[in-house]
Formats: sequence, structure tokens, C-alpha cells
Amino acid sequence: MRSASIILFILSSFHFANVVSAQSQEKVYALLMLSFAKGIQWPDLPSGQKFTIGVLEYPPLAAELTTSVGSSKIGTHTVEIKEFAHADEVSNCQIIFIPAYKARQLAQVVNKLGKSSVLIVTNKTDLIQKGSDVNFVLVDGKLRYEVNCKRIEARGMKISSTVRGRGIVVDL
Repeated sequence: MRSASIILFILSSFHFANVVSAQSQEKVYALLMLSFAKGIQWPDLPSGQKFTIGVLEYPPLAAELTTSVGSSKIGTHTVEIKEFAHADEVSNCQIIFIPAYKARQLAQVVNKLGKSSVLIVTNKTDLIQKGSDVNFVLVDGKLRYEVNCKRIEARGMKISSTVRGRGIVVDL
């Protein structure tokens, strides 16, 4: 009986560690995405329009972004977080995050957005080669990001040297 209790404790500890790890990862994603928003020069947004960060079906990240944003502004624009259930719904945002488990919808989002000034952010290996502008990756156990500066600039945005310098430049 005692060994069963120990095993249960160990298993619950692993589950707790995974939950904490997932929450901290989302916090890092949120902070980095806000850094991208401030470190990219966007084409002029109409006065009064909100700066919108979209999230494709990833409620924990949307919640973390909402918390992290608070009353922040990008330039003179208030920031809003918008959740999308499917790639067909993605519209009217400056940044869209597509989680790894929705990677199959990346091509659909890329085609839908065309050359519009929307930063596409993902977190799955090789998605930078498939149309993502920024892709979170693990390098030696640390979260880093790949950035395709040419693709971003082709969409009418200008990337700061800070965002470029902290990322792994992958210009295809």
C-alpha cells in the first residue's frame, strides 16, 4: 500500500511539473510576442484601430496574453487579444499565433493573408520553412526563436535590429 502511495505521489509530481512548465512557456511566448509587436515597425494603422494579436485555438496562451497586455499600447493603439477557432476565421490582426497542434492550418492562413502585414508566429520545428515569420524552437534546452526577416519585410513591416539580433535569422 505504501509503495502505491509513493508511485501516485511521483506521478502527480510529474503532472504538476508539466503544468507549471506549460504555464511558464505560455508566459514566455506572450512576453516575446509583445516584444515583437513593439520591435517591428508596422504600416500605419488607422487612428482608433486596435492592435490585434490573434491566437488560433490556444486558450491558455490567449489568457496569458490578455493578462500580459493589461493596458499596454503599441504606439498609440490599444492592444486586444482575439481568439480564432479555425484558420478560415483569421482576419483583422497584426500578429497571429498558430500552435504546433494546428500546424496543418498554417498553409491555409498563409494563403489567406497573402502579402498583408500580419506577423505569423508558430512553435513547431520546420514551420519557418513552411511560411511562418517567427518560429519558437528549443536550442540546447532553451527557448529561442527563428525569424525570417526577408519574409517579414516583403509584407511591408520593418524589423528592428533587436528582434533580428536576438533571433536565429533564417532567410529563405
